[in-house]
Amino acid sequence: MTNQAPTDLMTVMQQIQFEVALDADDPRYVDTREARGSEQTFQRLAKKFGFSALNRVFLPPASMHLLLFGHVGSGKTTELRQYAQQLSASGNYYVVDVDVMGKLDRNNLQFSETMLVMAERLTEQLGQDGFTISSDALEPVYQWFRHIEQSGDEHRELAASISGEMSAGISLPGLFKLLNKITSTAKTGSSRKTAWREEVRNRFSELATAFNQLIAEAEQALAQAANVPHKRILFILDGTDKMKSEDTARFFVQDAEQLLALQTFVIYTAPLYLKYQGSLVGRLQDLVLPMIKLQDKSGAPYVPGVQAMRELLLRRAAPQLFQSEAVIDRLIDLSGGHPRELLRLLQLCCEYADDVIGSTALDQAANQLAADFRRFLTKEDYELLAQIDAESSHQGTSEQTQNLLYKLALMEYNDGSWRRSHPAVRLLEGYQQAKQRLFPEIKVVRPSRQKR
Repeated sequence: MTNQAPTDLMTVMQQIQFEVALDADDPRYVDTREARGSEQTFQRLAKKFGFSALNRVFLPPASMHLLLFGHVGSGKTTELRQYAQQLSASGNYYVVDVDVMGKLDRNNLQFSETMLVMAERLTEQLGQDGFTISSDALEPVYQWFRHIEQSGDEHRELAASISGEMSAGISLPGLFKLLNKITSTAKTGSSRKTAWREEVRNRFSELATAFNQLIAEAEQALAQAANVPHKRILFILDGTDKMKSEDTARFFVQDAEQLLALQTFVIYTAPLYLKYQGSLVGRLQDLVLPMIKLQDKSGAPYVPGVQAMRELLLRRAAPQLFQSEAVIDRLIDLSGGHPRELLRLLQLCCEYADDVIGSTALDQAANQLAADFRRFLTKEDYELLAQIDAESSHQGTSEQTQNLLYKLALMEYNDGSWRRSHPAVRLLEGYQQAKQRLFPEIKVVRPSRQKR
């Protein structure tokens, strides 16, 4: 991709991709560590996985499962790819990036099937990188498949679909094809999908044990090739923060023991609200990726945050596409420091603008974004948001607060020490009325276009 930002609005719109994280070498990437106040996040993450970047010491634990929390769309996967590149460069980790949402049904995701996708991606990457694994190490996984092949009438269609691959003999490419046969049905509603889900659920322990043996053998081969004492596989699961709330709870809470059954390193992206439910298993480690700050608690501009958001914007749309610096500044303010919200506003501006983005198009875009919040916010929500905005510090978390965090009507900064409503929410008359009821001494100028 070119380093030059597009100079016409249609191209800007076409290149906006909300669901796609940036690769480590993407020219649109902006270093946001200072902007987030997260300079030590990578150092802390690396130490949890046994590596001290300061003195190059590597003392890995037996396994580690870590949840990287943050608002959906706040840049977790993009940052993870930067961290993964640094970890890989250390020589201690073999990073396997797993696109969960690209492979599985996000509306009904279970960890048992996620494990199969992890195994598929590992065997694919090992084969592409020229590694071989002994047939003895692959045999336990094949044995699990043989049970399906021999299951008779119960799962005849599923058995028939893999029998051809089984007859080809034991090999790493063959195992990849077998796993791909299974996971390729993940987004369908076929009886075959139901059958393999049942098999995985009923015989999960056997499959987990076989997968652990495969991982151990692969790590031994990786260490020998690199001539190092240890070489650990690190899975990065992208998309696990985008599930429905009930699926999120099942994946990270009810199925937590299944996650922990894998003796390996895994980083999952996780939605911020989950951290406040108090239901996570203690053996799951966690880190929070803070939001980009545009101001501090006193309301004074936070220059590193504003500069980072400006770079994010102008690497996607050339400066001449904006009528003035004031339009750029206000667009950034309306994003609240959230990268995806910045892109949403930019896209809406492109839809409303003619040749350049002016204040009128930005007003229309802001009102459209605010309308999305108006559809689900209640009177009680407006009052809570107005109350939080008036507070100088964190005042606790309720179920209502968690819901507002989940829906992004409420944004969190400084690793959770303070929160503010989404700037677009403050445009709504419902919010302004709530603010007037709670704080009648404050003169409120109500927006003319948004209704409650």
